[in-house]
Amino acid sequence: MFRPPLHPRISTDPFVGYLDTPEIDRRFLLGLSAAGLLGASALTAVIAGLQRGAGRGDWDMRTRVSFSGIISTAPYPHIRVMESGRVRTILLGCETKCGVRERLDAITYAGGAATVTGTLIERDGYAMLAVPDGVGWLDFDQTAPALPQPQIRMLDAAVLTGEILDAKCWFGAMRPNEGLSHKACATLCIASGIPPYFGVRDRRNRERALMITDTAGDPLIDGILPFVAEPVRAQGALVHSDDLIQFRMDPETLERV
Repeated sequence: MFRPPLHPRISTDPFVGYLDTPEIDRRFLLGLSAAGLLGASALTAVIAGLQRGAGRGDWDMRTRVSFSGIISTAPYPHIRVMESGRVRTILLGCETKCGVRERLDAITYAGGAATVTGTLIERDGYAMLAVPDGVGWLDFDQTAPALPQPQIRMLDAAVLTGEILDAKCWFGAMRPNEGLSHKACATLCIASGIPPYFGVRDRRNRERALMITDTAGDPLIDGILPFVAEPVRAQGALVHSDDLIQFRMDPETLERV
């Protein structure tokens, strides 16, 4: 009966479990193991390189700081303060997953001169003050500081592609703070009153985050919740408000990309 010739590098010795591995098989297995390790290392490096960074934000939870200025609840609670001759806007949030609008409503405080105390969350010029539970974080019995009226300037209509973020985590409270791995956390934060932001990249590929409002400049929450932390496209208009840029979004135009 015809038998095809064996490849000269394939061992013809029978396998016996209690004997040493044939030399040819040993060399093959060692080579295969080394190739597997190298391949796994290369794949790990590629996957790691594709991941987005955790961000440069920071939350100094050990240090309480105070800011004196003018509080406003529109479109989301914030305090305007004067620093180095310029107005700075600092958003207000809780140390837990909540905004402060309900707390301000509970004391029928609609805004005005105040000093607010909490822990500061900062990232690349963006800032939020996380106030503690209980009382003592808000002192509104004082003379109003000298601040100019908010400067509102309409920019352009825009169609933007990016991601809906929650301001607190993206500013530095959580890592990771964007992407699908953060979807549940970001959705809960926004639903609880944390201001939503729209993360985009400019022409130089630098990260930017724009405050999301509806087309009238009012808060926008419910209409965006299903799209949080996903790549989306939306139409709206850009509005410059002091040191912030708002993306006045039409939620009916939101679509996944």
